[in-house]
Amino acid sequence: MPKNVFERAVKERVIFKDEAFLYPEFVPERLPHREKEIDALVFAFDPVLKGKRPQNVFLAGPTGCGKTAVAKFVLKELEEFTDRAKSVYINCFEYNSRHSVLSKITNFIGAPAPRRGIATDEIYSQFLDAMKRIDFTPIIVLDEVDQLVFSEDGSKLLYDILRVHEQEKTVLGLGLISNNSELTLLLDSRIRSSLTEERILFEGYTPEQLKDILFSRAQYAFASGALSEEVIGVAAANAARLGGDARVAIESLLKAGREAERENSEKVLLKHLKKAFESVDAVSLLKGLKHLNENEKLLLGEIAQADGITSGQVFEAFKKKSKSPLTERRLRDLLNGLEKRDFVSSEQLSLGNKGKTRKYHCRLPQKMVLKELSSN
Repeated sequence: MPKNVFERAVKERVIFKDEAFLYPEFVPERLPHREKEIDALVFAFDPVLKGKRPQNVFLAGPTGCGKTAVAKFVLKELEEFTDRAKSVYINCFEYNSRHSVLSKITNFIGAPAPRRGIATDEIYSQFLDAMKRIDFTPIIVLDEVDQLVFSEDGSKLLYDILRVHEQEKTVLGLGLISNNSELTLLLDSRIRSSLTEERILFEGYTPEQLKDILFSRAQYAFASGALSEEVIGVAAANAARLGGDARVAIESLLKAGREAERENSEKVLLKHLKKAFESVDAVSLLKGLKHLNENEKLLLGEIAQADGITSGQVFEAFKKKSKSPLTERRLRDLLNGLEKRDFVSSEQLSLGNKGKTRKYHCRLPQKMVLKELSSN
């Protein structure tokens, strides 16, 4: 028996060299297959180097396609190159109100502003006063901005930020990040006219691109010989099936490596990766629920509640609960979309003389899906 229970664990860990290269917050020194998007963002921020106002930008594309990584990478490079710009990154899941975002920005530019105990308009006044005193151009990045902009409160926030230039004759840059490429088209007309954004659209990674990304991370994250090319290929193919999500691919490798460590295996094997898929895929799909439209959520909720439900039963349940009647053909298209994105699976059943139907099952744990849908 070792003197300390962790002694054996330390000796047995031969899988990872530095697993931090697989963490979600890690921003690599190069971003393969995103050169075009990086160049577009550099061009938008280039005016800062000449003391001018940067372009506002809108980065859109599916989950895990590199939007946040590209934004953080370019802004890091910009701040290293010049002291004329400083950036603040804000995730709107965490900061989801006008008050909290204005507090974050005001603190960032050097004027202490608490998140509570002070009126929002007073914080905005402090923000405007602080803008007059700074000697750099702030660039504000709002990620997952969908969580904010469709409320009256969030719409007012964008209007507040965009009118700073008109009110105070000071300059700042605004970056919006979303999975919805149509988001800016849905904004209030006053905001759209002030935003005049540069649109940078991302696509999901292909299987080959995902393999390149995984190879570049794996060579630093894993010990020599601990990870086979086969495992990387399967991880890339699985993430491509889920829409080209690099986050899913990278997290799968991390969890597979930890599973190999737990078993004290010399290498990460396909069996470890398959175990990782079970948890990573579920988490990834649950995150994707927020991007379903209301009709898709209603259909998925009906399927999740039942332990197998036919298409006819789904249609009847939908008609009773939906405020927007749809044709059966349209409902069938929505069901096909849910199946293609792996939220549901289906099987064909024979009804004898009555023909055939399809029976649908939810691919994710029932309680997790229903809880997530109720909070969306």
